[in-house]
Amino acid sequence: MPHYCTLFIRSDRERDAEELFQADAVELLDVEDNLSPLQVASAERMRSAGFIRRSDLPRFRWCLDTNGRFEEDTFDLLAHVSWLLAQLKPTVSLADARTRGVESFLSLFYAGNGTGGGPYISQELAGLLVRREISMQVGFYYEDSDAV
Repeated sequence: MPHYCTLFIRSDRERDAEELFQADAVELLDVEDNLSPLQVASAERMRSAGFIRRSDLPRFRWCLDTNGRFEEDTFDLLAHVSWLLAQLKPTVSLADARTRGVESFLSLFYAGNGTGGGPYISQELAGLLVRREISMQVGFYYEDSDAV
């Protein structure tokens, strides 16, 4: 089953990507501008379906994930989170960035077949999240391995 982690950064300042991420990582980022015609149209479709986007959502969003970057048969959440956080410049403080209006969080996509289990959050991983002052959301998804 696929499992991967995504680092999300949101800001109203377009240059925050270059200030926060290592140069090689900037090339890997998926970028979204909430004021682009595509995103405005998407927000309108969502609004018409009853889903209202946060009114204070920062304009820009960057994300980087570990999907396909690690062997699928072994899932080491600490390795995924460590790799993502290593893409930030060593001097970056997410707490300091937060005072400038930068939002950051990690999201874990965890797929299973309904037999139970989940990600292991070790003390080392918990310590890393605390030291870097970043939150992590975990999403559990059912994947039917027999489905086509």
